[in-house]
Formats: sequence, C-alpha cells, structure tokens
Amino acid sequence: MLRRINLFLILTLLGSLSCFGQTTALRDYVGKISQNFHPNVISYMRKFQENYKKRGNDSAVKSIDRFLQGDSGTGFVYVADNGSNYIITNYHVISQAVSLSVVFEKVDGEKTSYEDLSIIAADEDMDIALLAFPAGQKPFKQGLAFLDRPLQEGDDVYSAGFPGLGDTMIWQLGRGMVSNASVKLPDQDDRERTIGPFIQHTAQVDPGNSGGPLLVQTKGVPTGFAVAGINTLSARYRQAANFSIPMYQVRSFLDASLKSKKGAGLDELKERVDTFIKEVNEAKPPYHRIAAYLSKACTAENAEYAISEINSRAPRRVQDDIMLMFSHSPVEGMSYAVAWIIENAIGNRAKKISITVDSIEAIDDNNYTVNLIVNDKPIKSEWINEYGIWRIRNFGGFASGDASLIKDIGPVSRLRAEPNLQVSASPAYVFDRGFGFGADLYFRAGWFGFGSNTLIAENYFQLEGSSGVFAPLKAKNIAFTPFGLVGLGFQISGMNSSGNGIVDGGFSFQAGFQITTSTVPGLFFVASYKRNVYFLYSLANGGKGKSPPDLNVIFIGIGYGL
Repeated sequence: MLRRINLFLILTLLGSLSCFGQTTALRDYVGKISQNFHPNVISYMRKFQENYKKRGNDSAVKSIDRFLQGDSGTGFVYVADNGSNYIITNYHVISQAVSLSVVFEKVDGEKTSYEDLSIIAADEDMDIALLAFPAGQKPFKQGLAFLDRPLQEGDDVYSAGFPGLGDTMIWQLGRGMVSNASVKLPDQDDRERTIGPFIQHTAQVDPGNSGGPLLVQTKGVPTGFAVAGINTLSARYRQAANFSIPMYQVRSFLDASLKSKKGAGLDELKERVDTFIKEVNEAKPPYHRIAAYLSKACTAENAEYAISEINSRAPRRVQDDIMLMFSHSPVEGMSYAVAWIIENAIGNRAKKISITVDSIEAIDDNNYTVNLIVNDKPIKSEWINEYGIWRIRNFGGFASGDASLIKDIGPVSRLRAEPNLQVSASPAYVFDRGFGFGADLYFRAGWFGFGSNTLIAENYFQLEGSSGVFAPLKAKNIAFTPFGLVGLGFQISGMNSSGNGIVDGGFSFQAGFQITTSTVPGLFFVASYKRNVYFLYSLANGGKGKSPPDLNVIFIGIGYGL
C-alpha cells in the first residue's frame, strides 16, 4: 500500500514538473513587442516634453517617456519550412512603428532581446503582421506548432502574452474555453458591414495581450501547446468575451506573404488609388480616411508643420478632434493632422472633392508617381510600397516633408482665435449723445456665440442679450475675425439724478471685427458698429407714446479670450 502511495506521489510530481517545463518552454517563444518610432516623431515629442518641463508638468513629461518606450503588445515565433525566423503579431500592435524590438523573458527573470526587427508584410483587414529578424538572423530552430484542426465550442484554450500592469508588461498564461467557434462582429466604421469571423473564448485577454497566441494543449509538439489563433480583441462591458483570428486565416496570410513575389505590383497600386479616391469623395470629413493612406514617413516628416497649421488655421471642431486623437495616440493624431492639411489644400467647400488619375509613372518597383487631377488642378503624389501596402509618401507641395516650413514654428501654436469664453471693454461713441463705455461677455462654440453686453452713456443705460456668428480667418500668427450679432434688450434714457427715465426695449444689430495674434495669446483688438431699434414703449402705449430714436454706436476696445 505504501509503495502504491509513493508511486502515485512520484508520478504526480513528475506530471507537475512536466507541465511546469512546458509552460517555461512556452515563454521561450512568446515575446513582448516594443515599437521604435520614426526619428521625426521622437524629435517632435521631445519638443513637447521640453515645453512641459518648463511649465513644471511632471506628469506630462513622464507620460511622453512612457509613450516613447513603445511597449505595445505580444508576438510569437514562427519558423518557416526553409528555417527562416519570423514573429507573428497583430497589425494594430505595430502600425505606428518603423521597426520593432522583441523581448523573451524566462521564469527566473532572464531576458533575451532582439532589436531592429522589420515589418515585411501586413494585412490591415485581417489585423495580422509578420516581422523578420535583421540580416536574416535565425536564433530559433523551431517555433510554436500550429493546430491542424478547427476549434469546437467547449474546447479548453489558453491565452499567452504580456498584458500591462501599470507601466510594466507582465507575463500571463490564461485559461478558458471556446464560447463561439465562429462569430462575426459589426464594423465600427460601417454598422452595415461585419468583420471576422473570430473565435470567441473566455481565456484572459487584457491590453498588451494583442498579437499573442491562442493555444490548445497538444501532445507531441514542442512546449505541449499548439497555436489555434491570434488574440486580437476583447469586448467592452462584457465579461470574458475575447476574440481571436482563426488559424486558417493566419495560414492564408503567411502563404500570401512568403511567396517568391515580393510586395504589391502596379495592379494593386491602381486598385489602392481607386479606393483612395472613392473614400475621399464619400468620407465626411475626408481627412479621417486620408489618414489611413499615409505612410509612416509622410506622417512623421510633416506632422510638426501640420499640427502648427491646424492650431493656427483649422476650425475649433477640427482642432478638438485631432487633439483628442493625439492625446489617445500621438502618432495617429499626427496622421490626422497631416491628412487635414491635404484635405484643406485640395478641398472645395462648394462641392465634393473631385479626383481623377491622370497618369502613373514608375520610380522603381516600390515607388510610383501618381499624377492626379484634383478639382481641375494637377497634383503630383508619390506612393510607396510599405510592407506590401501602397501608401502616400508625398502629396503635392503641402505634404512634402519640407523642413523649411517648420523652421520657425514651435510645437504648440499660441494663437487663440476661437476661445470658449471672451470678455471685452470698449470706449464707445454714441451718435447725438457723446462718449460712453461698453462691456460684453460671450460664450463661443465654433463659429456660434451668445452672451450679454452693456452700454453706459450720458443719461443712458442699456442691457441686452445677443447671439451671432464669429468667423475667424487665420494666417499663421494672426487671425482676423469678422462677426455679426442680433440682440434683444432694454434701455433707460433721459435719466434724471434719481435714475428715473423712459424705459424702452427693442432689437439691435451689430457688426465688426476682432484681431488677435500669437504674441499675447488670447488678447484681441475689437472694433464694431451697432444700431439699436426701439419700439416697445410705443407699443405699450397703443402707439401714442413715442419711442426714442434709433441709436447708433461705434465701439473700439480690447478683450481677452479663454
């Protein structure tokens, strides 16, 4: 009996060690991926950081440091039949990088790093990317095995990867089951379309797990696990609803990416340009779609100029949209900014943007010049094959990477032409009454504003509310803002020493302009003409009482916007 117990304990211990060994081996093939950004992106973000240092904003300084570290996701080793080594991951994990680093970490904390991995193929729709080691390095004799059967609902599955814990990416092996073997999800950009299919499962998938393998315990393969898919999504507001790209799609991507034919040819370029034209014509606003077609170099080399131009000239809604994207993802915010510069240069506000292809000329196998006719004007663009996807390298003279355009422009524009709140005070000349004093307070949202104003003159007092349009015209460091307002209020005229006088009410019409510069942000000069038309006193007296004559006023003063 004792021998049986001892034998049982020994077998149990060996089984535990075997499982531990398999898990340890699994960590040798699943790594955490870090992005390496374009040098221009790093330079621009350092300018922001220096600006925040001067203001004493330590939180923003640390946030930029964390961003530039580039921790982003997970990938796993794939070794092709010819022995070539690759890393498989999600496209969205690497979409902002020009090169990647991968780190493998053992249980005892020992780390092995590989730098300067290149992106050799990607599929945006499938959300898969393939990375190659530099100079044909082959550090692995084998990679993770692939599962050779489809998953069934109820199958046990495991997720492996490096989700974030605070600022640190930490290894995690999660366990769950397949809850839906094949599910399609609504496309966020077009609710009438679906994406997928995906494998839905309950194994843990947290931010940082993206690109890691979905695994099934399998006998007879290295590590004891086989890859059944790539973890890519996790549903919000749902418990344990995680989604993986199925293995047959991964195989299809690898077959297409590793063929002897490299990259995409002229036919693919023509198709890509046609899709670009269609989406720019249909998208509202177009810059949301243009951004998806920009190469990393185009974004990085034009971002500083583009963001400065947007802060100086773009409508507030565009500024808010791009700054929101920038705060969420700086590189995507930069691409939106460059895309808006292109839209603004080619746009025709009176009608849709009209684009046709004039000619396509080869520079080399990976670079083509695409000559376009945009709203009846010729524009030259250059397209580059970026890991199998055709993207815009240069577009006209306004997204050309011309460093001289940003020579004297800081990282943050100081021009404040569309404040949310503005106050002003003005000496006023009231016709037939002499000099007086006026003050206003306005709340503004884009081009619309509303508020109140007061006018005091000899034997006269006026208070009214008004609303209207403020239309800023921006040119780098100065803005000219014409405005027009319609008001409704009351006035007291002919006041005696006790403050008594004739009370009347009516409409006012005011037009003028504001001028502001970036020299003193928020400060503006204002000049306007106002005409008051009063009639309520006459109406209240059945037409027998006589309302005061129309009032004409000229205001010249200063204000400040927040």
